[in-house]
Amino acid sequence: MKRLWVIIFPLFFAACSLIDDDLTACGEDLSIDYQLQLHTELSLQLQTELMLETEEPVRNALEKWLAPIFTDKAKDIDLSFFSAETDELQHYIHEIINDNRTSYTFQLPKENYVHLGIANLEDNAQIQLANGAHAETMELVLNNKSESASFSTGVFTAREHMEIGDTSQNFDVRLYMATCAIAVVVDTTRCDSLVSMSGFMSGSAESFSVRDSVYTYSGKNRLLLEEVPIDEKPRKSPGKTPQIEHPSQYTCLGVSSFPTADDQSWSITVTSTLTGNRRTKTTLTVAEPVQAGTLRLVRVHVRGDGGLEPDNNDQEVGVTVELDWKQGGEHEIEI
Repeated sequence: MKRLWVIIFPLFFAACSLIDDDLTACGEDLSIDYQLQLHTELSLQLQTELMLETEEPVRNALEKWLAPIFTDKAKDIDLSFFSAETDELQHYIHEIINDNRTSYTFQLPKENYVHLGIANLEDNAQIQLANGAHAETMELVLNNKSESASFSTGVFTAREHMEIGDTSQNFDVRLYMATCAIAVVVDTTRCDSLVSMSGFMSGSAESFSVRDSVYTYSGKNRLLLEEVPIDEKPRKSPGKTPQIEHPSQYTCLGVSSFPTADDQSWSITVTSTLTGNRRTKTTLTVAEPVQAGTLRLVRVHVRGDGGLEPDNNDQEVGVTVELDWKQGGEHEIEI
């Protein structure tokens, strides 16, 4: 895939150590360049998978929805410097930058450091930075591990070992995307009685170890699908006159999350509400994992009974449909 590298904030430090009450020995200036790095061809993927003229409103809607997820800027940064010997936090920066470039100057003692960087947590109420006093324990975790909303932004992280001495050094720190996105594109033209759709995904990670770049999975958490608004005029019947307007052809549901596990399937559960308050629940089970920094599109259509079926006989997606489904005592999910 094509690599998009954007330098977002070069930082400059003076590395110094206190050797007695009156004398401080300083090393050379330390330059650190941070880069936001994405391995993606998002626009090409959307054009390839949604290539029809009738699908243009869906492409436009997804590009708008995905903009804060696959972003090329950092709104906020969290930079932590830990002693490599004691794993104690020695210096920390949190700042709202709303830009792709900024700089800092401060002093660090000569020592070996483990540096961990995180970008774009400020607008993500669904994720929190936890156990940040030590590099070994620092992690990003879901605030609610049972049911959470879709992530608001893409989150980027970096890790770097730094040996601060007396010689000039330059560190190139790359922040990689730690989250992903999934979009379900639904062709609704075969179900005239469809009123609404809602649902959730299961199988994504619930935490991420920043130093080790390792995800943790429990299989119990749900992330709610959100509706991706499609700015589309109603379809009109072919022919000259009279023309009858029909509802828009597509519905789109999306979620941004941590990636799914490499060796386990993940699922999307969608409830279709039909006229007469009838409900059909469909569970789509997908074997192929969704990796960090990627978008997965799932194309389906609605049957007359409200059940979903994958388009093009997608063999990677298994389907279970429950007709006239009753929620019982479960919590009702609304979008």
